Amino acid sequence: MPSLDEQIESVIFQALAHEVRRSILKMISSCGNVSYTELTVELGLSTGKLNYHLEQLEGLIEKNPDRRYVLTPFGKKALNQLNLIKTERSADDEKYVRTAERAQRTGIQPVIRAFLMVGIAFSSLILLVWGYITFIALTEGAPIIVYILMPILLTVGLILLGSLIYALRRTPNWIKRFERKFLGPD
Repeated sequence: MPSLDEQIESVIFQALAHEVRRSILKMISSCGNVSYTELTVELGLSTGKLNYHLEQLEGLIEKNPDRRYVLTPFGKKALNQLNLIKTERSADDEKYVRTAERAQRTGIQPVIRAFLMVGIAFSSLILLVWGYITFIALTEGAPIIVYILMPILLTVGLILLGSLIYALRRTPNWIKRFERKFLGPD
């Protein structure tokens, strides 16, 4: 069972993890209190997205008797962490931030990375074979079905290869969720 300190850290970092939630906390702090409508207009979010982020901030914000959002004492502590980062920033921070961002973008597990690399290699090999078959069919002649199937197979192969390369380079959120669900946390 995590200690209270670990739970507090986890909750605060989860709340501060998204730019919209940080904006909501800053807006409430600067205005003292805000209405749902003011948040919707200022942030330009759909009601569904705003509701999601407000739910993620429960415990850090609450509604006062006028049904306006205000910071809780715990929310003020979370906001203080944001302000502390700004006040204690140094000239070297930019270098470290870039390094951390690069590490976080490529933070997929080695098993998933290996899976994607094998998929890229296999797709490339299949494309080469299909390309060779197409070349043979064009130079030597082939049944009409080959002329119909080969462009389709080559297109599907190229789309698959492109998708795997994109997944490897960009580490989309679905891979991160897959990682957490099946491989567990780091």
